[in-house]
Amino acid sequence: MSKTVVALAGLGTIGAGLAKLLCENPAAGKVLRLKSVLVRDLSKPRALPHGTIVSNKASEIVEDPEVDVVVEALGGVESAFAVVESALKAGKHVVTANKNLLAEKGPELFALARQKGVSLGFEASVCAGIPIIRTLREALRAETILSVEGIVNGTTNYILTRMSENASSYTDALREAQEKGYAEPDPSYDVSGKDAACKATILTSLAFGHFFPTDRIRTSGISNLDSQDVSQAEAMGYRIKLIAAARRTKNGQVDVEVAPVLLPKEHPLASVRLEYNAVLVDSTGLGLTLYSGKGAGPAPTAVSLLADLMDVAQGRALLVEEENGFLHRQENFECDRTQLERFYIHLSVPDLPGVLAKVAGVLAAQGVSLASVLQPEVKSDAEGLVPLILTTHQAQRGRLDAALAELGKEGWGKGVVLRIQDV
Repeated sequence: MSKTVVALAGLGTIGAGLAKLLCENPAAGKVLRLKSVLVRDLSKPRALPHGTIVSNKASEIVEDPEVDVVVEALGGVESAFAVVESALKAGKHVVTANKNLLAEKGPELFALARQKGVSLGFEASVCAGIPIIRTLREALRAETILSVEGIVNGTTNYILTRMSENASSYTDALREAQEKGYAEPDPSYDVSGKDAACKATILTSLAFGHFFPTDRIRTSGISNLDSQDVSQAEAMGYRIKLIAAARRTKNGQVDVEVAPVLLPKEHPLASVRLEYNAVLVDSTGLGLTLYSGKGAGPAPTAVSLLADLMDVAQGRALLVEEENGFLHRQENFECDRTQLERFYIHLSVPDLPGVLAKVAGVLAAQGVSLASVLQPEVKSDAEGLVPLILTTHQAQRGRLDAALAELGKEGWGKGVVLRIQDV
């Protein structure tokens, strides 16, 4: 039996991890052969099998007629897109872990893969240590999915865990995450929620059958949270988690959001700690199903890439079908501001008599009633502001936003607004 010939584009941390697996995994060795590797710098020493071709020209590996499948491990979008597009046009199967590429260029690439009759494997693009892509594409293909929500970014989950369990400040928790390699030197892509939004695009497109552009997903991160928010949530019986959520609305549309949320401690996602990820799927037949594991890192990512390669080698790789969600753009997905939910609000207000009454009055004028009020006894800051922490009864987010905009006219800082989710 001839082996499936692999070309690997990129030999960074992920690419090197995959190359190592291809050499050491017995099952892989029986059906796969790494022939060539694309690198930027030919002068660097490489730990590769004897005879492996090392090139800095994409065309040399992509256009090789002997190559059956190209693995894209370059990262970024433009260079990765050029390699993947060329590979697909040449009739090669492609495997990638590049969530940014799929979130931005997915419709074009899946349409091209369908046209050429080849597969585009992307299990490693979301929660690499959890087979959530495979689950949505295969195990749940006969289900009607009602919602998908998950912790899909290990950096933010590590930070929030440390803030919760160790009473660390955001700054200290971030520094620890960077020291352990869970956060980049510039963590903005993760802590802003942008990484999770790219993954939400992929999951939502699979779960609901339409492509959801990342730039249209409401996205907020965790950098404006402080230890007081986390400790107050704990005292109320909740934990704060950055959640990527997509759900069907009453109107039959799909509402997608990435934001920190207060989860009850008994919620399945509330106990997911440190760098671990988890995805909770609600479907009509199975109800709630939970998928959890290490979401990122060289080892889990390489394992998922290898699984996709094995599928190609053994004839199990899925071709792109007409109903593939990336082929159908969702033009009218809903930004639902009308459904009733509870909220946690952390404002900065003047330390003056009558302020609480005014805040309550502005909220009441929009139909937002208060469930609890906490004004910690702390000294005012340099601008004369003190924290005011509120929780609401069920209210429409649109009305709450209108009230906060009205309060903002006073020059009071709009602080933290988090959805409170019940089990």
